[in-house]
Amino acid sequence: MVKGIGNKPLKGRNFALTILLGIFIAIMLTVLINLTVSYVYPGPEYDEFCSGEMGYWAGPYTGEIKGTNCSFNKAIQDESQSCINNGNTPYYEYDNNGCVIALKDCNDCQRRYDEAMKAYNKKSFFIFAGVGFIFIVAGLFVSPLLVQLALLPAGAILVIESAMNNFDSKLYVIIILTLLIVSAVYLALKKLR
Repeated sequence: MVKGIGNKPLKGRNFALTILLGIFIAIMLTVLINLTVSYVYPGPEYDEFCSGEMGYWAGPYTGEIKGTNCSFNKAIQDESQSCINNGNTPYYEYDNNGCVIALKDCNDCQRRYDEAMKAYNKKSFFIFAGVGFIFIVAGLFVSPLLVQLALLPAGAILVIESAMNNFDSKLYVIIILTLLIVSAVYLALKKLR
């Protein structure tokens, strides 16, 4: 017989309500953890890196503008390609006819933002995976069904979310997730014996 709070047996309607309430609490708990982490440990903002930039990137235009035929410039194209290959964004200087006359800037704000985001994702991986694993372990060892139904799925969602947010370091995530899964399975088998 499944036990509820206070070790009272759950039957019929109370059993169904416990399952629904457990799922609802698991969802709310997952959202609460996400909001708390984003409040306490906010991620990098794009505007912190690329605020007030020269505008959106536009490649060298070689078509006809205002009746003027823009000519292809190999030196500008090579500079632009070098800028792009280094992970930066080229910005151009245009003449009065709208033709590209020079590479104005090779801006690295996007690359710096991407690097900051990778570092943030790596650190947040440990937060979500750690909290999720704690929830799973706690869910295995508490007896009321309602608490189990809240903690186990919330923990699993947080661990999955941690992996989904950190696909840049695949091997790293695979190793940590394997250790978490093996530990959770070991503890579950130990609890179920």
